[in-house]
Amino acid sequence: MKRRHLTTRFLPSLLQATLPILLAALFFLPASPAAARNNETGITEMASVPLMKPIVEPEERTVRGLHFIDPVDVTKARMTSGFGWRMHPVLKTKKMHKGVDYAAPKGTPVYATEDGVVGMAGWRGNYGKLVTVKHAEHVETYYAHLSGYAPGIKTGAKVKKGDVIGYIGMTGLATGNHLYYEVAINGERVDPLADDLNEQVNILAARAPRPSSKVAGTRGLTEAQ
Repeated sequence: MKRRHLTTRFLPSLLQATLPILLAALFFLPASPAAARNNETGITEMASVPLMKPIVEPEERTVRGLHFIDPVDVTKARMTSGFGWRMHPVLKTKKMHKGVDYAAPKGTPVYATEDGVVGMAGWRGNYGKLVTVKHAEHVETYYAHLSGYAPGIKTGAKVKKGDVIGYIGMTGLATGNHLYYEVAINGERVDPLADDLNEQVNILAARAPRPSSKVAGTRGLTEAQ
């Protein structure tokens, strides 16, 4: 039996008939197994490029200025004596009052007015139970006549603004429960309620680093007036 052979005259019509089928097959053929796996996992292969370590500028270190808050909740205490000359309630003589008195019930919390390091926490003559906090090389605050100290408050302890450091009492030379609060700049007492208090302390604080965890010394400590 003779096998049929295609003649050349049938080739053009054959190509016309099969070409669309071939193109469709190429379009719908699945990719290679590796490519299919990558497509399933959503991974797109990219040419590897050398990684360069990003250049990160060091963060500029800024020194936050000192901004004091009230040493007590003023809605639960009242100021009974301000900064300046007055007749001493116990000694009955005119003396310079170098701080501010806040009257409140015994046990009322007393707060650190800024971040710092405790210079001392102990008994000091007319001050009675006293806590001092050093906020910068030349800036300290004093909290006197306390009935007691908050847990962890001792020499060298770090405190944050608003931390409870003690409790109002009437230890030392006092006639009633109150806090005697002082602010000292370079050993000199200034009015804690002065409008420019923060400006005063920041002029000096900017010239020296903030206190570290090293024990903060207390300078210019005098008896409470």
